[in-house]
Amino acid sequence: MKKLFLALAVLSLVAAAPAHAADAVADFYRGKTVTIYVGLAGGGLYSTFAQLLSRHLGEHIPGTPNVIVQHQPGAGGMIAANNVYNVLPKDGTIMISLNGGMTKRVVLGEPAARFDPRKWNWLGAWNEVVNDCTVWSDAPATTLEQAKTTELILGANDTGNSTYTNPMIINYFLGTKFKVVPGYGGGAQVRLAMERGEVHGFCGQFEGWKSVKPEWLAAGRLAHLVQLASKRSADMPNTPLLSEFARNDEEKRIFEFVQSGLDDRAMVVAPGVPEDRVAALRKAYMDTLADPDFLAEATAQKFEINPVTTDELKQFVEKVYSLKPDAIAKIRKAQGLD
Repeated sequence: MKKLFLALAVLSLVAAAPAHAADAVADFYRGKTVTIYVGLAGGGLYSTFAQLLSRHLGEHIPGTPNVIVQHQPGAGGMIAANNVYNVLPKDGTIMISLNGGMTKRVVLGEPAARFDPRKWNWLGAWNEVVNDCTVWSDAPATTLEQAKTTELILGANDTGNSTYTNPMIINYFLGTKFKVVPGYGGGAQVRLAMERGEVHGFCGQFEGWKSVKPEWLAAGRLAHLVQLASKRSADMPNTPLLSEFARNDEEKRIFEFVQSGLDDRAMVVAPGVPEDRVAALRKAYMDTLADPDFLAEATAQKFEINPVTTDELKQFVEKVYSLKPDAIAKIRKAQGLD
């Protein structure tokens, strides 16, 4: 009888442990505010998505905390990333939406980076990014081949951001004549510059056109020169991938590195956050991406939700870190870093 009593007591404790852990997480978040940091100015793709996420995420976090969005633009998102990684509280109340190929930028040795992508607590991503170099349909050049002989002025966020580095790499390897003008705070500011006639276009995310300027797409006002993703997007079936312009195996490896962007829409929290809270936030994030109310609003805003898991993101990071030093040196030179 005594053994039976002890066995039942142990089972009771084991069963109670997960509930106790969940209660501890809920107790922590109850009455708290969770902040989603965005490293670009308001009004663009990342800001719009973060605001959408903030309206639903709290319902899925134990304790239902309030969720807000904080913008901290600068250095192509690096200022915000450094702040979250090194300065802000690591208690699970701070998240950040990564942008602009940050893992690749660290691998390439960007001096502004003060974090190790392998140590982020990856929560997931809402989709794989599809970047494209896009200009007005009546621009002086409307194909990549034409851009090899005709100058196109492209706006960019920052010299460390992919809106700048991608066209510079294309210039270096393929001989295009993109004149890239950095200093715009986000996609919304570049689009405004296009309307003002300051620039012909920019190399940003295709999702931004769909969510912010769908009327430009519908009216055929845009020409897509090249896209950067793991495969051709269904939205641009006739626009070639950058890797399709490779002339040898080395260029193909480099272009595949450049066009990969699985982490560009990832949500992370800093290393040092308690594991039970990381697990709760990871589940809450993925549950939100499957929430019917969230999906209805996302669809209305032209966002495509195709979640990327933590494991997929970790594998992506390891692959990016496997790029050989000689290839890294060539990409750095193309970006003007050496």
